[in-house]
Amino acid sequence: MALSELTSSIVTNVSSGYKHIIDEVNKNGNIDSKTVVQNIVKTYSQATLPNVEFWKVGKEPKCAMRCYMKRTELDRVYELRIKQAKDMMKIAEGGLEKRKIDTALQYYYWAYSLIRSIQFPNEVTDENGKVLVTHIPMLMEEIMENVDVKYCGTEGDYVDLLFTYKGEPVANVDFEYNDGRAKCPNNNAKDGRGSIEMIKDFTGEFYHIFLEYEYKNQSKGDATLESVLNVMPKKVISGSVKKVRKLDFAKKNNEQTKEEQAELKVVHSAMKAVESAKIKGATGNMAVADTEKYKTVMNKVVDALKNKSLLSVATLDNFTDDGIEVYKQLISYGNGRIVGTPDIQFFKSYDNRVLARGLQMSFSVKGRTTKTFVEDVVFSFGEDGRINNVAFGMGVDVTNSILNSKASSWSPEARAALLEFLENYKTAYSLERHDYISTIFSDDAVIITGTVLKKSNSYSIENDPTISDKGRENIKYTEHTKSSYLEHLKKVFARNSFINLRFSDISVQKLIKFKDKEVYAVQMGQEYNSSTYGDFGYLFLQIDMTNKKEPLIKIRTWQPTEVDLTKVFGPGDFFAN
Repeated sequence: MALSELTSSIVTNVSSGYKHIIDEVNKNGNIDSKTVVQNIVKTYSQATLPNVEFWKVGKEPKCAMRCYMKRTELDRVYELRIKQAKDMMKIAEGGLEKRKIDTALQYYYWAYSLIRSIQFPNEVTDENGKVLVTHIPMLMEEIMENVDVKYCGTEGDYVDLLFTYKGEPVANVDFEYNDGRAKCPNNNAKDGRGSIEMIKDFTGEFYHIFLEYEYKNQSKGDATLESVLNVMPKKVISGSVKKVRKLDFAKKNNEQTKEEQAELKVVHSAMKAVESAKIKGATGNMAVADTEKYKTVMNKVVDALKNKSLLSVATLDNFTDDGIEVYKQLISYGNGRIVGTPDIQFFKSYDNRVLARGLQMSFSVKGRTTKTFVEDVVFSFGEDGRINNVAFGMGVDVTNSILNSKASSWSPEARAALLEFLENYKTAYSLERHDYISTIFSDDAVIITGTVLKKSNSYSIENDPTISDKGRENIKYTEHTKSSYLEHLKKVFARNSFINLRFSDISVQKLIKFKDKEVYAVQMGQEYNSSTYGDFGYLFLQIDMTNKKEPLIKIRTWQPTEVDLTKVFGPGDFFAN
């Protein structure tokens, strides 16, 4: 009660400084501006207000509890938020350079929201004197204006779309869309390709796409950021809605209007840009010269996928027994279908095997809502020319960062083996391959998992009657043995109808302290989606690749969203032999 009264006193004393929020709320009509300001003040404290001093007068049960805090403590909170916001802007800028539109929009909006939550946001400027609370929305509007979404075909109720940024395919962008009946969330376009599923027999001329930028779900794990996003009125950013016109590609030139001719020209140009965004790993020592026998099998696979005769190709002429098993698991993952025109290239891997890259598929999976993921699908060929494995690829950017790393100590075989292992790792969780996962962790592995959960303290937002946004997100860390982790995974697989992992911002380091072994430290962002749960965090893996046929994970850790990447687990934090 004393803390509640203290918070009310703070609200009274600082509310005049929130004129920007009060004016904004009043424009929206039926929202109590005092409640909004009060809830913003609550975000300063989370579980408790900073550095509150207590003293008790009298003896229980007849006593008085008093508390106070210095005004400078609020200034310190403001300073920390400003620093966090500016760090987020750097992440956004880095994402935009790589055409990661999801990262750019997410971190710009988070930075903007944090700055809006301080008392005097108009006083926060960048090194050039630009007021960030007005400059950041302008940056986001500019990004959205340069994101172009074009129709490139339909297949039944599915519509394929092309997403480009300044004429080049986006690496990633998240979006919602209206399927002709309701808004469908949680869709992703990857390497320029996106797909949506409309209601049956939809006859409309336009599709409505809404670019995601708020990312409330991914803020879980950062209690301050999440509470800010929950209480701040959402800012509508101009350009976030894309109206995509359905085109008739079958029309002859003399039947097209000038407007249609111009639009089709833009679409074909965008399609060409997407098709030309190839993996740059075809260096002289990784490209495959004689590809005919592999092309023959891949043509059969592509035809089977296009014609929906998925199992017709699953014969021992084309696949090994293991390859058939994984292929069947993959095609049952979701309503898989090819997007775009496959541009399949062949690369050498270790152990005289060949990988076929360049096939993209869209998978619609059912949970509480339907989610669509676009995945690169990679086929592995053995020496006999048959497919022995199928995996979800890591994406063009991550693939290139590994294959084209400037690290001179990496052999081409090591690069290929590491990339293939990470792809198999990603796929194993999506296809719930428990047996495979059990083989890739060493018996003495250090395994740390994290889960975002609700937690109440003696004083918390949940227990405070003066705040409307209840609950506080916290992280539960669990250190597992290999056996306990595998038991944990069985339960995770049992309660989910689908799991999907998406990796980004990978960093790989070969650990030279292991003189007689080939050990790598891998850090990467991981977006985890399932039918029951989702989060974003940073994954750290220490992998012993000495035996490339049987790589072993020695350390696996996970942490939530962390702006200061120096705080993320790295190889220097562990001294495993």
